[in-house]
Amino acid sequence: MTLTLATLVGLAGTLLAAGYTVPQFRRLRQLRSATGVSVAALANSTISGVAWTVFGVLEHEVWVALPAAVAVPATAGALVLAWLRGGSRERLWLPAAWAAVVSLAGLSALWVGSGPATVALGFSVALLVTPAALTAWRSHDVSAIAASAWALMILDALLAGAYGLLADIDANLIYATVATIGSLAILLRISIPDHVHARLVPLPAAGSTPDPDVSREDLSLVA
Repeated sequence: MTLTLATLVGLAGTLLAAGYTVPQFRRLRQLRSATGVSVAALANSTISGVAWTVFGVLEHEVWVALPAAVAVPATAGALVLAWLRGGSRERLWLPAAWAAVVSLAGLSALWVGSGPATVALGFSVALLVTPAALTAWRSHDVSAIAASAWALMILDALLAGAYGLLADIDANLIYATVATIGSLAILLRISIPDHVHARLVPLPAAGSTPDPDVSREDLSLVA
């Protein structure tokens, strides 16, 4: 394999992809609660990882397929842990809808080319970062969210975007833009102290229906 700049960027992206999904998985293994973590987001990410892998194989782009493939195991593991440990189960219809969209986009390539798949996969990361950001901003406890995972995702997005420029892959450029914006939104929420966030999103009053993203410990303190 020729050691070009695109190859070096792709290799760096693969090594980073192997690592940036691990912090969230490790974080959930250490905690008994997955408060503030979106199950739907992790499910969407797992589906997207498989779809990107298939897309890269069909397009004969090893540095598209490989980074996606190595990220799937830790993401799927985090999904299982989040489900078992009480992560937010809101918007669970999204993974089913996303799987259908990806399948249709892939099948449409037989008749109209890879355009729909390129757009769908480019925006696929929105189905990870959007539920994750919404859950984080609505949650009063974000201790289960691994900030390092989202910081590394920004770096991964920059590498993916760089490879997209070098190899002329539009899906990578779209992915890089969406992933960076979403990750910054989540990191901003994590940086806000819980007592400050409570003023922006008040805790439910005693006796009212609790927010599903608020931990029992938080509610007991209010009561």
